[in-house]
Amino acid sequence: MDPTFFAISTGLKVFGAMQAGRAERRRQAAIAAQQEQNKKVEQLRALQEHNARIAAFSAYESTTNAARAINRRSTSDRSYQAIMKASREKSREQLNRARVQSLLTQSRMQFAADNARATGAAAMRSALVSAAGDVAMYGYKTRQVTPTEGS
Repeated sequence: MDPTFFAISTGLKVFGAMQAGRAERRRQAAIAAQQEQNKKVEQLRALQEHNARIAAFSAYESTTNAARAINRRSTSDRSYQAIMKASREKSREQLNRARVQSLLTQSRMQFAADNARATGAAAMRSALVSAAGDVAMYGYKTRQVTPTEGS
């Protein structure tokens, strides 16, 4: 049997394995890029939500101050101060909760991006190992069919 066929077959297998590895690495890189983009969108969404909450609290504070003035109550009025203190604490709590939730979401997206990149790298390593195995198998098969000296 002609070892040329083994060489061609092995070359095609190696080429195919490398192409598959590169394709998977590109696919995983695209997934990672999308996750990075999603993370940036989440950061923007969180900032917009934060600004909206701050604006809503400022509007509430202005309305409360106007109502206090209309009712001719002093800023030292204990019920007014208690209402404002409770409102500030609730607003702070909501802001902190939203911030933590956003950071958790961003962390998940970053993990997905990192995982996709690692998967792509693993696919490429797997393709290299497969190609090396094919080359070794080619050498073994060639040795089996190639006549040795004195035979």
